[in-house]
Amino acid sequence: MEYGKAYLSQKAAWFPWFMLGYTQQDQLALIQVCSFTGIYGLSAAVCFTGALAGAALAADCRPAARLLRFSPAVLLLAGLWYFGRRELAEARSVPERSLQVALLQPSIDLYAKWDAAEAGNIKANIEGLLEGARGADLAVWPENALPCWIDEPACEDWLRAAAAGSGAGGNFVGSVSKGGGRHVSAFLLDSSGTVRSSYNKRQLVPFGEYVPLRGLLGKFIRPVAALGEFDPGAPRQRLAEFGGIKIGSAICYESIFPALFADDARAGADLYVNITNDGWYLDTAAPYQHFAANIFRAVETRRSVVRAANNGISGVIDPWGRVLARTALNERTVLRAAAPVYVEQAFFPAYGHWFAWAALLMVLAFLMALLFA
Repeated sequence: MEYGKAYLSQKAAWFPWFMLGYTQQDQLALIQVCSFTGIYGLSAAVCFTGALAGAALAADCRPAARLLRFSPAVLLLAGLWYFGRRELAEARSVPERSLQVALLQPSIDLYAKWDAAEAGNIKANIEGLLEGARGADLAVWPENALPCWIDEPACEDWLRAAAAGSGAGGNFVGSVSKGGGRHVSAFLLDSSGTVRSSYNKRQLVPFGEYVPLRGLLGKFIRPVAALGEFDPGAPRQRLAEFGGIKIGSAICYESIFPALFADDARAGADLYVNITNDGWYLDTAAPYQHFAANIFRAVETRRSVVRAANNGISGVIDPWGRVLARTALNERTVLRAAAPVYVEQAFFPAYGHWFAWAALLMVLAFLMALLFA
């Protein structure tokens, strides 16, 4: 079901926000199985354990018989725990190299973002944070950090000057752009402020960045036809490269799609950068849930994830799901950290959603057996 939800969300208007396996984000040993099965295997284990626990508690039998009914779940969890502990023990403490990052968290008010009167204050906010990025390899700005379209000459000039004066080796900047269509984008700038590569968001947020069935709905609901929307980026885009490190880019809720990260891993990504603006969620559980999704993308691909969020939570996650550094929600700050770069290849990106397909075939076989029994 979870694979179907994620797949349909890429093809239609769906929102695969939370997977059952995400509940185990703090169980480092258990989540290591995701490098083999993806999040789907862990979700299946949680579901199986819960189902057996419910059946055991509901059974009208002696306590010993209840424990016997639950024993398969105990064996499964023990196996996952053993696998995870072995993976963590074999994890190398010294990476091939590391990237010194400065994650900008300006905590810009959601409603001030596109207020022309606030543009100067927003730029001053960013410039102040860039003082803390001096000496870093890469300064990472959050999604839509600019109070303007990057294609506008005045905006481009300011960005170039700000990036060049940051003292960082490069800047990874989130902005909206009009080049070749209206896009939610990310740009990689070198130390001189020159744009070296760009990425356009592939998976747009339904009803936020585009309207599903807009042409059809617009015929019946006139305001829908008048709504503006962004264009999705190409499914396959060239990875950004910085200092010999290939970067997989994910903007906002793209981090909840395992397939996008797996695609970039197969394309050679050494590290991921996720930029977002979670200010929409205010002080709810959603920013924490969104951050948690990145933990699983790191484990699935065995690649570090660097995350910069407008109002939090920003952080660095290593390939085994360990949070190396993180910020608090609604904190204006610059987070300096080292993002480790490893070259090991995980099973899940190489072989895709094999576990989900195997589970589907098993369910179909079971239903067929019932049908013809």
